[in-house]
Amino acid sequence: MTTAPVGADLSLPPSGGAEPEPTSAQSTRRANIALGVFLAAYILSFMDRQILSLMVEPIRRDLGISDLQIGLLQGLAFAALYSVVGIPIGLLADRLSRRVIISSGVLFWSACTALCGFAASYPMLFLARMGVGVGEAALSPAAHSSMSDAFPPARLSRAMAIYTLGITIGGGVALLVGGSVVDMIASLGEVILPGDVRLTAWRAAFLIVSLPGALVAGLVLLTREPKRRGHSMALPGGLRPVLRHLGANWRCFLSIYGNSTLLSIVGYGLMAWYPTLLIRRFDMSAGKAATWLGLAYLVFGSLGTLTGGAWAERLALRGRSEANMRVVTMLSLACILPAALAPIMPTPLLVILLFVPLTFFHNGYFACSTAAIQLTMPRTMRATGAALFLMANSLVGLSLGTAAVPLIGAAVGGDHGGLGGALSLIGGLGCTGAALVGWWGLRAYGALVTRTAGHAAK
Repeated sequence: MTTAPVGADLSLPPSGGAEPEPTSAQSTRRANIALGVFLAAYILSFMDRQILSLMVEPIRRDLGISDLQIGLLQGLAFAALYSVVGIPIGLLADRLSRRVIISSGVLFWSACTALCGFAASYPMLFLARMGVGVGEAALSPAAHSSMSDAFPPARLSRAMAIYTLGITIGGGVALLVGGSVVDMIASLGEVILPGDVRLTAWRAAFLIVSLPGALVAGLVLLTREPKRRGHSMALPGGLRPVLRHLGANWRCFLSIYGNSTLLSIVGYGLMAWYPTLLIRRFDMSAGKAATWLGLAYLVFGSLGTLTGGAWAERLALRGRSEANMRVVTMLSLACILPAALAPIMPTPLLVILLFVPLTFFHNGYFACSTAAIQLTMPRTMRATGAALFLMANSLVGLSLGTAAVPLIGAAVGGDHGGLGGALSLIGGLGCTGAALVGWWGLRAYGALVTRTAGHAAK
């Protein structure tokens, strides 16, 4: 009996024999199909992640918890295992079938999202949110690695931008659909399941958004694995070579990580707390707040994501090796004023009018940052590099961004838990720091991109 060599691609061709090398047109079509499926999975992941922000008040009331505990549910509960588990999953994705890894993750996080609706206590809800994080940790490292093999380097920023639409579409749909579901079920009182199981609005919302998971997982399994270009399938040696590579190019990676982490603190804070800001400060219903913010994410956030990727691609095609980090730095600068002013405006209209450009500029950065990581990592380390990058973003950005708002709000004081002042302070300082860190590492990043591309061509 023979066994596959360690590190072999476990995905199987549709027939028993060897699969012929695809033509250029076939490769492009397969890459685009896989990108569409990965986007669907990413949309679903952000729907499952974002839905909690609409239900802060009923969850606080039913479970008797504080704003800080809500912040921990949105941040630390999700990020604690999401960030850590992503590293071994990234190592596996550099060796094994990426589509199997992604499909398994989709099924697991969808099941845990459904469990959130049945949590009888705060610890149970916290554990279920940790499970959501474990499942979602399987998606992006494997998807980033797959896309970097499926698309040529100059086109990777645009592909990443399309994939990153999952953040704005998923967040927007979660707010729009979730707000409608919460308002509808709240008007009915509760949902009664077979066996006389009764669910309140927030519990039913978790159950509903978990349902598409099985379909998306099946679609992922139907995609084709791209050929891993430019290297053999031998084991890359674990985590140590990756850390050595990061250390040898510390200025470049400190710039990428520092810029993205600061922007993620700002972004996760606004995603988690802007709905509550509008609900508390202006007495909006959850449905109305969700409609305004959801449309902003869906339309202007998506436009910003595509614009950032297209801008970086245009610069890259002109030979600018530092294209991705240059775009990220300029977007950081553009975010400073709207991030500082929007949450302290005296009317909901003014808040939304400034939230729109903030959403547009802020959502342009992430695709460029993820592409920057892929273009500076050797091919045998790309999924692991993506996992480490996402660990920094989630462990620091998500955990700190969601918890810092109520902590600073309590310290600053004021009406409505000080949410407006806290969001303003975090937004202004975070975006300023991100712009400075990005500019500081621009030259080092461009030089490493050039060296990495030269090695890959050999």
